[in-house]
Amino acid sequence: MHERSLVQNLLKQVRQIVEAQGGDRVSEICVQAGDLSGVEPLLFAAAFEEMVVDVFSAECQLKLDLVPVTAVCTHCQHEFEVLDFQFHCPECGTGTVDVIQGDDLQLISITLETIDSREGVSS
Repeated sequence: MHERSLVQNLLKQVRQIVEAQGGDRVSEICVQAGDLSGVEPLLFAAAFEEMVVDVFSAECQLKLDLVPVTAVCTHCQHEFEVLDFQFHCPECGTGTVDVIQGDDLQLISITLETIDSREGVSS
């Protein structure tokens, strides 16, 4: 299950950011996963729940946004959402397209809290 290694790398990346930025607690990690990223959302979420307690806490939430595949035709430059893995331009019919979104796993944001913010004082 490669989702475990993806979560391990994600948590390592977040830990490095937390060490650089400061903060006492990570309350949310927001990630985008494209349809072509090879990530199985349920397995990724399960691995996250299992592994996050070793790095942060069980209170740290995962927000996983799924991103559709978007491509652009190299012939007519039409941008379109790829449906049912049909990589043909709906405008001109050519099969020569470049994927521009939906093929990666990306860390979008981290919500960090300080002790003061948990007591109701923003920092």
